[in-house]
Amino acid sequence: SHFTTHAFRFAEICCSEEPPSDVSALAYRSSFKEWGDFSSSNVRINGGYELVKNAMNANLLGVQSDCPHREKIQYGGDIIADSPAAMHLYDMSAFYRKVVLDWADQQWDNGAYSGTSYWLMLNDQTGIGTGSGETVWASAPVVMTARHMQHYGDIDFLERTVDKHMKWLGFLHEHFDRGMLKKGYKEDLDGYWKSGSGLGDWLGFRQRDTWLTHQGFYMASARSVAYIAEKLGITGMKLDAALEISNKVKERIAGLYLKYNQGFLPPDSRGKFMSPAQEMGLFSRIVPGDRRCTVLRHYFTRIGHTWPGSAEMNFLEHIDKETKESMKASGEVTKRGKKDAMGWSQWHGFNEGIFAVRYALKTLSETGYHNVALDKANGFGVGTWEYMLSHNATTLWESWWRSEDLYSHNHPMLGAAAEWMVSAVAGLELEPTTTGGREVQFWPRFPNDASTLSYASATQGTRRGDFAIAWEFIDVHQDTTTLHIRAYVPPDGKAVLRLPEHRNGEGVDSILKKALVLPDIEEAKLMSDDVCASRRKSKLHGFGYNWEFDRSTMLWMKFNRNKSIGTPCRHFLFHSHLDKAEWDHPITEPGTSENGIEVILTPGLYDVVVDDWKLEPEVKSTGKEWRIGDRKEYYMSEDLGPYCSDSDSFEWNIDDASHLI
Repeated sequence: SHFTTHAFRFAEICCSEEPPSDVSALAYRSSFKEWGDFSSSNVRINGGYELVKNAMNANLLGVQSDCPHREKIQYGGDIIADSPAAMHLYDMSAFYRKVVLDWADQQWDNGAYSGTSYWLMLNDQTGIGTGSGETVWASAPVVMTARHMQHYGDIDFLERTVDKHMKWLGFLHEHFDRGMLKKGYKEDLDGYWKSGSGLGDWLGFRQRDTWLTHQGFYMASARSVAYIAEKLGITGMKLDAALEISNKVKERIAGLYLKYNQGFLPPDSRGKFMSPAQEMGLFSRIVPGDRRCTVLRHYFTRIGHTWPGSAEMNFLEHIDKETKESMKASGEVTKRGKKDAMGWSQWHGFNEGIFAVRYALKTLSETGYHNVALDKANGFGVGTWEYMLSHNATTLWESWWRSEDLYSHNHPMLGAAAEWMVSAVAGLELEPTTTGGREVQFWPRFPNDASTLSYASATQGTRRGDFAIAWEFIDVHQDTTTLHIRAYVPPDGKAVLRLPEHRNGEGVDSILKKALVLPDIEEAKLMSDDVCASRRKSKLHGFGYNWEFDRSTMLWMKFNRNKSIGTPCRHFLFHSHLDKAEWDHPITEPGTSENGIEVILTPGLYDVVVDDWKLEPEVKSTGKEWRIGDRKEYYMSEDLGPYCSDSDSFEWNIDDASHLI
């Protein structure tokens, strides 16, 4: 080919006496509608969202590549991991249809899918043999078809691909168990405590539980086939066989991982710190209902560790004494043996790989520990978005640590957290059992303390129109505030609003009203966008510092730098233009002790006010190693709250595409 593309952050224009004044750059990717957005009062969380979005924009040109300057390969695991974020940001209907068909075109005669959209040696190295890619990576076509249906409702696409996916499930049914034995996995997992053959939860800080991810995505393939068959009205043996396989694999996982009541871990206790673990069992509805609270409690015993990465160790050798002492005082630096080292955190940052990062955040927010999820997202030091931003990142890195020679600095595979920001921080996601994006769920979760977050908002495009939500704390006092929520349902849409409730399940009275006449929403959007653009252009409100290496002193120095990335922006729902709306008579929805009370919203603009919303200070750990410690205040607690025992979410529902895996 005489045409190729590469991504870059900086370009040098040389050979002129004066800097050229007429140079412009054009960023481009495949053409599809951008229909999602998110913002909040928290600069670090906003910055993380922008890192994901910028990396996505750089890796969606013809195929969804891993990085735009190197391999540029369509990896199945990467797509499964970060497609929830991509489908929030953009209308990916045509793009992901092509992705699945790319895989279908090269399916082996025996039914095996490869790990990429064309065959690689990676298959033999990490798959179960006979042409199959690594089970997670090779499950991309069938899992993505189910997600495609949830978002876009394309029945013709299901009909076009269902036979291919059933052939893949037939291949797994015939070859999977024997292939796992050949790869060294014993049926009882005797002696299994560290990463085996496979890729698994790629590129976190921990050992990877590759047995769990192989099995989990075998289960997910069967669930996806059952989901597709049900949507097509296929009944009888084909549907029953898929459900039987999914339940058999689920019971196999639960039987081994709950065998000794350790909290969803391999039978060999030495494997207790692998990833993923409890978060995957809970999110994917593998853990039985009567064990969920025990598993959640055990989850809080996980700890972080120090990190011996060469870039981080070299950094600590090239900072002045005052800076190092400051980093020690903050907990960012601790001891690894006799040496100073940075530490990665379980609860104040990220250690997870490309799948568990989503499972962790979603599980915490869904089970009543949204404040802990926010702690992870708002963390600092190695293994956080703050760390990337402080080293001048503009796109998401391939690894949580700094790599100047191996791993990419423009790689969206760790980007699933962007969807969590929308679904939990703002509170807007597709209803799990919807198809074609017909119905959304408004379920905002709130911080314990307004200093962490005081407002958040999101817009989610669908085939039915753009849904939107925004919430804010107003009149904040030490322990109470007024909670204000606005939500918009487009003319052809439907939504449910989960009424605000405290983490302990205690309900509160909510005053709800609806606009009598819909104001000019598009005008409010334009005016709000102009305000946001002005704030970003000023560079006064975004992430404000970065490290730079001074070659004259051979030291790393931290400088204050005005940047636009991370700039908080108010949503159009709170623009003064909408204050002119006429509202109907307010209705008070009384709070109850039963969590999960929902109100159906028809098309229109809604306003919700909760007076005297309770705030509480965050529990702060103490000690030199607080960042890498566990959360004793939760696993020692008698009461974990009502959410882990919420019977509505015990079992996977065949219509639920959100929790397939």
